[in-house]
Amino acid sequence: MPSITLPILILLGGFLLQLLCGRLLTPAGKGVLATVAVAAAFVASLMLVPAVMRGEVMQADLLSAWDGGLSIALSVDGLSVLFMVMGTGIGAAILLFSVRYMEDEAQGTTRFYAIMLVFIAGLLVLASAADMLGAYMAWEVIGLCSYSLVGFWYKEKVATDGARKVLVITHLAGYGFLIGMVLVYSRAGSFVWTDPAVAKAFTSGVAALFIVSAMAKSVMFPLHTWIPEAMNAPTPVSALLHSACYVKAGVYLIARMYVVGDGAWHAAMEVPLLAVGCVTILVGVIFAMAQTDLKRLLAFHTVSQLGYIVVGLALGSDLGLAAGLFYCLSHALFKGTLFMCAGAIQHACGTRDLRNLGGLAAAMPGTAKIWIVAAASIAGVPLTNGFVAKWLLFSAALDKGLLAVVLIGWIGSILTAFSFLKATVNAFYGAPSQAMLGRHIHDASPSMLVGMGSMAALCLVFGLAPQLLMVPIVAPAVHSLGFDWQVQMTWLGILTDRGTIAVTVGGAVVLVSTLLGLAVYRLAHAPAAGLVSVYSGGEPLPAGDRPGAVDFAGMAEHAFHPVYSLDPDPVYLSIWRGLTAAAGRLQGLARLTLEKHPPIAVGLAAAVVLVGVFLA
Repeated sequence: MPSITLPILILLGGFLLQLLCGRLLTPAGKGVLATVAVAAAFVASLMLVPAVMRGEVMQADLLSAWDGGLSIALSVDGLSVLFMVMGTGIGAAILLFSVRYMEDEAQGTTRFYAIMLVFIAGLLVLASAADMLGAYMAWEVIGLCSYSLVGFWYKEKVATDGARKVLVITHLAGYGFLIGMVLVYSRAGSFVWTDPAVAKAFTSGVAALFIVSAMAKSVMFPLHTWIPEAMNAPTPVSALLHSACYVKAGVYLIARMYVVGDGAWHAAMEVPLLAVGCVTILVGVIFAMAQTDLKRLLAFHTVSQLGYIVVGLALGSDLGLAAGLFYCLSHALFKGTLFMCAGAIQHACGTRDLRNLGGLAAAMPGTAKIWIVAAASIAGVPLTNGFVAKWLLFSAALDKGLLAVVLIGWIGSILTAFSFLKATVNAFYGAPSQAMLGRHIHDASPSMLVGMGSMAALCLVFGLAPQLLMVPIVAPAVHSLGFDWQVQMTWLGILTDRGTIAVTVGGAVVLVSTLLGLAVYRLAHAPAAGLVSVYSGGEPLPAGDRPGAVDFAGMAEHAFHPVYSLDPDPVYLSIWRGLTAAAGRLQGLARLTLEKHPPIAVGLAAAVVLVGVFLA
């Protein structure tokens, strides 16, 4: 049997090598070392797949009965392997991209690669922890790593401000996990996920506390406002944080809760969780449409896409969980690809502002092709994994009669397509902007293109043959959560157990979409008889007859003005200022009491001790 600790040990070994060899290696050498370590951990994670396909649960005691009944142990099942494969696979591609992206950094590359390795290792420990205590420890390690990585350029105020915001929002919400865990232990005397005593103690209130923690990590509305501020980190950090390691921690926690008491908590939390997911889908994509910063646009799309994933998990059916987990993997592929493309653009152009970009397809053809594949996938274009993920999710919602969920998801997909049309046109097509004239723009380096292109290629592979991912990875994860689900799926993600009408409609949608795409492609490349003006319906266009990023953002802000008032940041800031003012007043009162009236301070301390003894 393969070792379940091997992937984690490889990553920690890579971490130690970074610290020991940091002075001896160039920045590129450190990147290669980190990439090799994560790639080796990916292979070690893949070695666990055959066992979980057989339904095995692999155990490893790291420290047994170290304090009474408490122990530290790992337990790897299908869900664990899904997140281990995702974290190491996506991490390897991103770190390969980082080799050239970070090679010009004058300092801090040892710190960068060392923390990135611990970041990925933290996700693996979270996914394989046998109990809540181990999961919470990994949860906090992931949080500290994200704080350090988002603030990598700590000399820049925007970076440190973003890092603090990430830490404050996710850490404060994370106390829900801690409080819920303590409540469970006080009632059951155990932290183990699968302990029957834990199932009895895991009430809907405890589930709600866990979900609040997951909402902050997985950028659910209204705890999503930290993620745009995290865009001041290096692009590899943004890619890993958004695609695999950080935002997916909350997804894992919600999915793992299904093993507790056969998911009895779901009956009470289904509607609130569905509501949060649906609102998040719309809020995320509407805010994305108003962005002109490419990475902030992608950040808000992360919010929206996580809404789809949480909706799938909230459905509570076997197909819903399969859809949510397949979407989780698909999102890791296309969102990681999109962030790396954005990083390649910034690396070559010195900016990621869509107002200053244009015509990059000629100078960066490789990056443009990869971007278009990933953009098509996130929009749900047929033949991509994004289409399959949405198809499965909508099918699961229809099975439960939730037409409103399907409608919201469909609207979100349309707005996503519109948003990426804006980004694609403004970045890659049209005439170069004035800011780019005279600048030598080059395509991404071969290693960067391989890192991005490998993930974009998988978007197509799993769109054409999703069963390659469903059978070995997703199905065992669904089974490990207590659902007896059999994969009945053919090419293009069409479910063969939904009757001939559904299969026919699904095949027709894919075929018509493909033919329509080919027709549009041919028409776009047909020779024009002469230059014609852009039809604008009577609306004025800017100079050059080319609507720019500002025009798209302006249309979005005008159309969805009421939605932008839903930004909860002003509320959080007012609460923060109030707490800061109250703390300042209490500090002044305490100083006055301690310095001028010591007996009063001693008396208050004695009273607190007596109350504590009485309550104990």
